[in-house]
Amino acid sequence: MGNWWRDFRYGLRALGKAKGFAAIAILALALGIGPNIAIFSIIWATFFAPMPYPEADRIVGIQLKYDNEVIPVRADDFAQFAARAKSFQVMQYGSWISLHLTNPDPSLTEDSGAGCTTGNVLQVPVVMGRYFLPDEGGPGRDHVVVMKHKLWVNGFHSDPHIIGKSILIDDQPYTVVGVWQAGVMDRIPNGVFVVPLKFSPGGHYQGVGGVDARLKPGVTVAQAQAETSAIFQQLFSKNGSDPHHQFSVSVMQLRNATLNQNLRRNLWLLLAAVGLVLLIACANVANLLLARGAARQQEIAVRSALGATRRQIFFQLLTESSTLAILGGAIGIGLGWVCTKVTVALLPNMPAEPDIKLDLPVLCFAVSVALLSGIVFGCAPAWYATRMNLSDALKRGSRQGTGRSRARTQGALVATEFALALTLLAGAGMALHSFWNLSRIDLGVRTDHLLTGFLNPRNRPAPDAPVLPPGQITSNFRQIMDKISSLPGVENVALAVGSGVPLQGHGSFPFTIAGHPVADANRPTADFGVVTPSYFPTWGVRLIRGRFFNDGDTLTSPQVIMVSESFVHRYLPDVDPLSQGILLPVITMNANHKMGDPVVHRIVGVFADVANGEHLSDKNTPAMFAPYFQNPWPYAAISVRTAVDPLTLTGSLRSTLSQSVPPLLLEDPATMQQIVDKQLAGDRFSMALFGTFALLALFLAALGIYGVMAFAVTQRTQEIGVRMALGARRADVVFLMVRGGLRLALIGVTIGFAGAFALGRAFHSTLYGISSVDYASLSAVAAVLLSVAVFASWVPARRAAHVDPMVALRDQ
Repeated sequence: MGNWWRDFRYGLRALGKAKGFAAIAILALALGIGPNIAIFSIIWATFFAPMPYPEADRIVGIQLKYDNEVIPVRADDFAQFAARAKSFQVMQYGSWISLHLTNPDPSLTEDSGAGCTTGNVLQVPVVMGRYFLPDEGGPGRDHVVVMKHKLWVNGFHSDPHIIGKSILIDDQPYTVVGVWQAGVMDRIPNGVFVVPLKFSPGGHYQGVGGVDARLKPGVTVAQAQAETSAIFQQLFSKNGSDPHHQFSVSVMQLRNATLNQNLRRNLWLLLAAVGLVLLIACANVANLLLARGAARQQEIAVRSALGATRRQIFFQLLTESSTLAILGGAIGIGLGWVCTKVTVALLPNMPAEPDIKLDLPVLCFAVSVALLSGIVFGCAPAWYATRMNLSDALKRGSRQGTGRSRARTQGALVATEFALALTLLAGAGMALHSFWNLSRIDLGVRTDHLLTGFLNPRNRPAPDAPVLPPGQITSNFRQIMDKISSLPGVENVALAVGSGVPLQGHGSFPFTIAGHPVADANRPTADFGVVTPSYFPTWGVRLIRGRFFNDGDTLTSPQVIMVSESFVHRYLPDVDPLSQGILLPVITMNANHKMGDPVVHRIVGVFADVANGEHLSDKNTPAMFAPYFQNPWPYAAISVRTAVDPLTLTGSLRSTLSQSVPPLLLEDPATMQQIVDKQLAGDRFSMALFGTFALLALFLAALGIYGVMAFAVTQRTQEIGVRMALGARRADVVFLMVRGGLRLALIGVTIGFAGAFALGRAFHSTLYGISSVDYASLSAVAAVLLSVAVFASWVPARRAAHVDPMVALRDQ
């Protein structure tokens, strides 16, 4: 221990005498360690840290899928499932519904609530009050609320007497019975409070439902999966809803149920990327230490002559490199903290459970990485120092033996840096290329000056409440559209239901082509939307054949429909679509919450494909549009095309809707450009982060080749002097040095192609319009790397060309 402390103090003094070298080495290490800490902190919190719930390993998510896409679970299906399942201690059915605080603090923007049925599966503690009782949610006992901690603090100023008080939700009094503790519930983005979910006797419920459950002690996920699959198979077989077995059920640990697969893959790719940056930084510092070791040959020789053993010299130099690593790691921790904050702010689709911070495991990782880095980049210079010829070093008459060996090692390190840098730059190039492709996708609509949102009643009716007659719904919405159209700055107003809202996801609907009956099990499907005639000019949808809907398409006129280009290509390829009809029910909600009998809808027009997936990259599927005023629905999405900034009209639009009959709420208002930007957020994040790491790798690689060439100039000063004394021109000397640097870069780039191909295969599924080998990106980054290599070699080469031959010849 005493020897280590002595070596450590000596290393600090040695680094203090070489401040420039120490600063560059520490900076390189900090740039390599900092991003690793940031990404590892996210990886640790997301995949390995305990979830913030009691006995979280027993909590599972139950996902119902149709054709491998997650879909909501119906309330009546859940009720039957819960009555049969024996594997679960407690189950919870939750549905985000439209509830709004009537008198919240003006600073609050998240004002929608959620409903849930049986028990608190997550068992998140409350800091005040309690959670719902089992019978709360029944008639007369459903007006209770549990609020998030941030709502209590921001909206009610941390009122210590809030429990038992009434707050207004949709103008109705609700009693506050609990306040959750600060933490995970506050990180869930939707809503700031929850209320009990109320089922109607028939199980009808308007909302999107999901199921979580807590396993009984001793029950495994596999056992719960087997039981759940059997129950749902019985349910679907009984009602005949799954003739092709397209429904499936997954029971999985809550951590896995909340993680997006693309996010999971991207995080691991990012960890690999920052690992490459760290390797480049280590190679860089090893190169610096090799160059510094050459300058310290006489010092080390003297120490050896005075009795120092090779082992002592090796561990002395290794301690110096470890000291550099510790100093670089200390700065890297600070840089990692900053990188973590920035990355978390930019990272889309993160689940609520991970609490990302620099905790003890992350700090242990940082220390381990720093020490390991010190050993990795310190071994080669320390090993070379123990192999020097003492006689030659003391006479300073020959440096060629160790110099050539050092040069080969340094060249290998530089080639490695360029290979790793090419891999990272190729990844960044592919991410940029993918983002470019996505941003240029033809959505089939205009995205400028367009405000969208969803209309819902101010006071949500009970699930079993009677439905307004279709004529009344039509009259109400016509008046609402007329009032909004009269607002200054409004050009067009449209309503849409279902797949009529671009980028809101698929809504497959079975149909039959008139005159071509098929069995129900074999009926084709297409996305289905209900739109007003103004939808097409509002969104800028292009007409291919026929006509758009008009004001004459009403409840009393013959049923008509429009289909997309994809629909015609798939289902009507060899016939005139305008001569065909589609057999569909009239999509009008009646008192029994069921659709009408199927009738023939004559095809009157074909429109250009509109983006109808949940993501920009989703392939457009066949779609059908029916006239809204032939199929009136009490809920709809609204679209407003404006002549001014759409967001400036949000206030007047809400005011108009609040005065309508019935009063309506505008939920989730956003411009179409904001929606597109949100769709691009994940790809923009990948592009930005990979681009940042790639540029960092490029900088470190350029620094590495500059250091090698500068060292080569120092080693070959005498040779350069001889060449110039014999008549070599300065341009010849520059070419000689640049050629050496370019050769190293070419070797590294050639090796790096293999890494780029491997990364392309791993990256392929997350990118849009990019093959496994993106030759355009690969060629571009190779050209950039070689250009940087030429420039980094030219700077010391230019200095070498100005060497005075007489001075160089005297350098014996």
